[in-house]
Amino acid sequence: MNRKSKYILTAIAAVLIIAAVILAIKVRGIAPDDSGLLIQANGKTYTVSWEELDQTVFTGEIVNGKGKISSHEYKGMELSELLRAKGIEIKADAKITAGSEDNYTAELSGAEVLTAGRVYAAVACDSEMIRSIDGKQGGQLVVYGDANAKRQVRYLKTITVE
Repeated sequence: MNRKSKYILTAIAAVLIIAAVILAIKVRGIAPDDSGLLIQANGKTYTVSWEELDQTVFTGEIVNGKGKISSHEYKGMELSELLRAKGIEIKADAKITAGSEDNYTAELSGAEVLTAGRVYAAVACDSEMIRSIDGKQGGQLVVYGDANAKRQVRYLKTITVE
C-alpha cells in the first residue's frame, strides 16, 4: 500500500470516529428520561416520575416468602388511581404485568387492581426511600392480602396493561 492510500484510509477512519462521537452525543441527548415508572397501555407509553407517586401513606401487612407476616408503612399511590389519572381504563378481565429493572415480572388481574386498598406502587417503605438497582429513587409494587411474596415486585420499572 502506498503512502497516499494510507493517508486516505487514516482520514476516512478519523471522519468515521468523529461522526460516531457526534451521533452518540446526539442520541444520548434525546434518550427518554427513565427516572420513573413506565406505563404501557393502548399502544402508548406514559412516564410517571417517582415524585408523582409520592402521594399517600398507607399501611398493611405483607407476607414474605417464608410465610412471615410483617407490617409496613409505605408512601405511594394506589395503582388503579394512578392508571385512571393517566386516562387508562381498567376492566376486571384485564391483564396487568409489573416488570422490574432486573427483568422480573408478576401478573395481576384487572379485578385485583380494581379492588380498593389492594395494589399500590410505592416509593418509600417505613420512612426510607425505596432504591433502584443503582441506588437512586426506585419503586416497588405492593399487593396486600397476597401470600405469594414474589408479586411484591422490587425495582419496579414498568406496568403493562393488556
